[in-house]
Amino acid sequence: MEKKYKKYTVDELLQDDYFISSILHPTQESREFWDFLIQRGNLSAQDFEEAAFFIEVVHSPKEKLLRKEKEALWSKIEIENKSSLKKKIRTLYAACFSAVACVFILLGVSFYFFYESNRQGDNMIDMIAAFKKEKNVQPGSDICLVLSDNKQMRFEEDNTDVKYDDKGQIKVNSQTVMEGNKDKKAVGDKKEKEATVTYNQLIVPKGKHSTLLLSDGTKLWVNAGSHVIFPVSFKGDKREIYVDGEVFLDVTRNEGNPFVVKTDRMAVEVLGTSFNVKSYGHEETDDVVLVTGSVHVRTEAGRKAELIPNQRFRCTSAGDVDIQTVDVYDYISWKDGLLQYKKERLSVILQRLSDYYGKPIQWEPELERLTCSGKLDLKDDMEKVLNGLTKMIPVKFVKQDDCYYFSVTPLNSKPME
Repeated sequence: MEKKYKKYTVDELLQDDYFISSILHPTQESREFWDFLIQRGNLSAQDFEEAAFFIEVVHSPKEKLLRKEKEALWSKIEIENKSSLKKKIRTLYAACFSAVACVFILLGVSFYFFYESNRQGDNMIDMIAAFKKEKNVQPGSDICLVLSDNKQMRFEEDNTDVKYDDKGQIKVNSQTVMEGNKDKKAVGDKKEKEATVTYNQLIVPKGKHSTLLLSDGTKLWVNAGSHVIFPVSFKGDKREIYVDGEVFLDVTRNEGNPFVVKTDRMAVEVLGTSFNVKSYGHEETDDVVLVTGSVHVRTEAGRKAELIPNQRFRCTSAGDVDIQTVDVYDYISWKDGLLQYKKERLSVILQRLSDYYGKPIQWEPELERLTCSGKLDLKDDMEKVLNGLTKMIPVKFVKQDDCYYFSVTPLNSKPME
């Protein structure tokens, strides 16, 4: 029996119904049981405390997490969904702790329903999104691929091409960085559908960009300053990913398995289509722009809409919703290395350029009233692009340290070209 607990870890504790009952409804017997494991060296006191903290927070869904709590959870709890809610109850030292085992059996049913209801109401990806570490990747840092065991792969290139196949093989810029499972069953296999889902993350800092090919053939163009959480392979009857940032998606059609993109404010469901999602946590609005097919959007506040091509859906942090017909290329040109805009506020353009190139830009308040139309080639270097702006509108900029400062230039002091 000792071998069973020799390497008892946080994720194993989170699978254990008796551990959960011990934290939520502690008794003298349960305290003695876990103290016994810690004293014998079969369980780390630190792992016990971390897992207990996680359970206490999850069991209080109505309470908002503090930033420090989110960071602590994300840094301590492995993203791999080894604590799948479908796993069977473990048997714990039944021969030595019969009284404890009785408590375990009595409470097992209630905890099964607690977790089963949670699983049905909120997919595991919701939990991952809720506890993701809220960190700002500094401009100039590497693109980071975080695997299910928390191993991080970093890439210095400004653009990366990440590909997953249906066997779990991962390639980055045509180089294999992880071999897949050649013996893996087909996706349609019943056991494969019921298997535990594991998640990876792609973190793209400001100034860098990436493409991501998912295991089902869906392709994502990931813009600067974005964070995507996705399954290594899709299982069950729904394909779900989480996005904080901006992505353009070309979704592989599958009638029996809808594709869902979740953000902090909304969920976008499709069968197979191409569309753009912009949902930066620091911005006041989330946008969905449909290129082909159709999408269903549901906001956190319960508002629903179905879009047709060339429509933009926008929801605000206050829960307001707006649908307009737009030129979709204004919203997706970034994936082609261009920035096309019509009657757009200059401040919005400057912010997008700042994010795209990963360099800070500041501007005078007077610039907020300026709008312009045009197209910028983002494949050019940043200063060339900024100089192009000064020839289109009455503005100028200076560079101090690593920051660009924009101000209005009086029309009579600068000839317009």
